[in-house]
Amino acid sequence: MMNDKLRNMITEVRNKVRDHGIKASIHYHHENSHLMRIGNNSVSLNTSEELTRIDIEVIENRKKGTHTHLGEIGSADDLFKMILMVSEKAGKSAEMDFEPVLTVIEANVETETQYDAALDNLDPSVKERVYSAIFKNVGENYNYSGSWSSGSTETFSVTTANNNSVWHRLTDQQFTCVLKHPEKMWELASWQTGWKAGDVTAEATINEFKSILPVYENHDGFKVEPGSYRVVFGSQSLGDLLGMTVWTGCAGRTWEMKMGWTADRKIGDDVLHPSVTVLDDPENGQIFSEPLSDSGMLTKTQAMIEKGKFAGLLYDRNTASKYGKEATPSAGCLAMQPGEGSVDFLEAVKDFERVLYIPAIHYMNMPNMSKGIFTGSSRFSAVLVEKGKIVSPIFSSRITDQFENIFGKVLAISSETISVNTSNTYGRRAPSAVSVPTWMLVDDVKITDCAESF
Repeated sequence: MMNDKLRNMITEVRNKVRDHGIKASIHYHHENSHLMRIGNNSVSLNTSEELTRIDIEVIENRKKGTHTHLGEIGSADDLFKMILMVSEKAGKSAEMDFEPVLTVIEANVETETQYDAALDNLDPSVKERVYSAIFKNVGENYNYSGSWSSGSTETFSVTTANNNSVWHRLTDQQFTCVLKHPEKMWELASWQTGWKAGDVTAEATINEFKSILPVYENHDGFKVEPGSYRVVFGSQSLGDLLGMTVWTGCAGRTWEMKMGWTADRKIGDDVLHPSVTVLDDPENGQIFSEPLSDSGMLTKTQAMIEKGKFAGLLYDRNTASKYGKEATPSAGCLAMQPGEGSVDFLEAVKDFERVLYIPAIHYMNMPNMSKGIFTGSSRFSAVLVEKGKIVSPIFSSRITDQFENIFGKVLAISSETISVNTSNTYGRRAPSAVSVPTWMLVDDVKITDCAESF
């Protein structure tokens, strides 16, 4: 954990390295993580870990060396010797086809606006009580599984470019609970997130499950024939769709390499429906904050899609160098703006004969990134809606369509937004979330296959 002694040691080494004519960056990353997994209605895993990493980058003209040290650093001499080793690695590396750029930290930053000590030190028994309350209130005759990751991330970064530094600490959590019928095999799922201890509650999941259970218990599954359907995408599916759409369409490197679905478009072109606006918004409270960009710039709100028009590209420092562009103050904090639809999606679809509600897309992937083609299945909690009434669950249905169609044929968007956690819990702790409307109604969505079961 960062303290004055460690901070001074890193700063001292930064200055010494600079005096030796070495262009280097030092990035300290500390995480305090806890993970609880649920299987067969009981705790199957309850584990904690506290890890420290030191990431070092050294740049020498068109060459670069990197190294990650796992564990605490014993002394300033140890850290200095490590940087000399990375410098030697850089000198022996192959030349790149562009000159890599050292991060230049724009200003001193100290921030922990999204840090909650109660969540950082959350006792595992709290998680067990939340899951137990869900089992008891919804019904112990079902099979439950899920996971709940929580903890804190603390970073401190300096470079030899100047004397500025950035310190950032925040907490986050990602909660899932899946209910499965032991014989019929259908599954319901609930997701929650937040950066404070009280953001995840048993009541939210209990209410979510109880609202949909009668439909699944009292009706057979509906097989969706291949074709085009009106679909309401829930927040989880919308979060995944938004992330893939923006990162394959608005990332500078993807666009420059002509690999994404916007490869033949230019800034200002109409690409999506006029009701769709997406911002890179570091000030959005539903997203885990990021104070500095990859290049060291103070992050600022930037439009990616503005009223359906292609509005911006995100350039990291090295992509900008490679293609002769300016780096952008990118935070990677995606926020899709709300619409004017009612909070309850059933109210919004009451005049339609048939609509599919797909709250989440399972195992989403991209068969063709250049055309923006994605695929994935419904699996969890999906239902058939007629005239604003939920009439039955649907069997696992596969969507294979294009981002331009999904975000281009929008009929209505919820006026309420929610945070969707997109963190990867298999690598280092790096909190990530998007802010999206709670639902979006889309016309002519392609269902390409449907199983005969859940």
